[in-house]
This record gives sequence, structure tokens and C-alpha cells, in this order.
Amino acid sequence: MKYKREGNGDYLVLVHGALTDSSMWNDHLAYLTADFEVVSITLRCFDEGDVEGFGLNTHADDLAELVNQLSKDKAVNIVGWSYGADVVLNALVKHDLSVAKVFLYELGYPGCLQEPELGAWQLDANKMFGPVFEHYSQGNLVQAVESLIDGSGNEQGYFHGQSEAVKALQLAKKYTLSYQLNQKEQPLINAETVSTINVPVVFGYGENTRDLFKLVTVRASELLGSSQLKELRGESHMMPQEKPKEFSQYIKNIFSPEC
Repeated sequence: MKYKREGNGDYLVLVHGALTDSSMWNDHLAYLTADFEVVSITLRCFDEGDVEGFGLNTHADDLAELVNQLSKDKAVNIVGWSYGADVVLNALVKHDLSVAKVFLYELGYPGCLQEPELGAWQLDANKMFGPVFEHYSQGNLVQAVESLIDGSGNEQGYFHGQSEAVKALQLAKKYTLSYQLNQKEQPLINAETVSTINVPVVFGYGENTRDLFKLVTVRASELLGSSQLKELRGESHMMPQEKPKEFSQYIKNIFSPEC
């Protein structure tokens, strides 16, 4: 697992989502490095030089190894988005992490859900991922990427409305769909394990996000009684990539001493 470090202050580990890598945080650095030593990681296999190991367990183990090494030096805070948020949550239930605080924006893995929420999650997952799997099975990786981003943004045509740089990065990572859509690892995330987390966690979701992400995020916050749950008005799942300045300010507010 590769990572970059820049800035001054306590560690702030940033964990990206699907179809991207550590470079998605480049625009955030201008707003964060005065307050934190930012550690932006690239999860294994999101770099083409990596050849083995993909899944929520592998990525959680990699993250835990890094965090426990960093924590020997100074306090560690973590931010995870989307698939990266699932990685962080799985690391918290699998490992005893020395972490000061965690912010998870829009989880997606449904391990902590039960009926009727699980059924509602499955309906929305089928709606979102159906076109993705169809394009992927036909070998149309570009269309699969577009469908996944449209679904994540909860808006038809969302992919094409992004900046050219963001679209280029997502398309450059289209090879990761093979890993993402064919995962075999079974993470330890469930209602019982999530409820035992003893690290301060803030959960967040956008007002305009789809059920797939909202249901999991809200339920995880309910299971972890000491957590905080925040709804970001007017935002969607793609806020971290779409609005680096605003998302960085939100991060700073969460990790400020008075929060």
C-alpha cells in the first residue's frame, strides 16, 4: 500500500473510494496541511503495480499496519469515503487501532443491516449496480464506469458533469472494476462487531444521497451509541471528490479540539 505525507500536526489518514487513488485528495491538501500531517494512501491494487490482494479484509489489514506504525509517533485521525469508509470500519472491528477520532462519509457495505432495511438496501443496490454489471459483463468498461459514477452521484449524466481531471482519473482506474465486482473476502462488519467499537466515530451522509449509502451509515451510527451522525444539507455521495474545499472544511470542523 503506497501513501504520501505532507503537512504539520497530528496525522490525518485519508482513505479513498472506488475508481480513484490518493491523488483524489490533492486538491484538499491546500486546506488541510496547515493543521494536519496528511497521509493520503492508495489502497492495494488501485495502483497498477500491485498484483495481488483485494478486498475489505486485505485493505483493512494494510491500513491497520500503517496506522499502528504511525501512532507510535503522534495522534492519528482517519477519514474514509465510500469503499474507503467500509475499509476503515472493517479495520476498526478487526484490529485494536490506536486512533484519536474517525470520520466515515457514506458507508456502503450492508453487513450491519437487518430487515426491513436490508431489503430496501438490496433494492437500491440492484437499481444502481444492475447497469454496471451489464456493461461490465459485455466488456464495456468505460460505460460501466459511467454507470457507477452516475449511480453514486444519484443523477443520470453525473459522470459527464464532472471536471475533465476527475473523469480521467476514474477512467484510468476502470481496470479495478474487475476486482471490485468480484470480491470474495468476507469482512467482519456486522451489528455485533460494530457495536463494540470504542473509538470516537463521526458518521456523515449527504441529504441527496441514495438509500444504499444512507441506510448503512445511519444504522452503523445507531449501533455505535457514542457516535455522532451528521447530515450534510444539499450534498450527495460524491461530495468529497466534487467539493474539496467544502469537504476539507468539514473535516477540520470535525477534528478541531472542541468537537
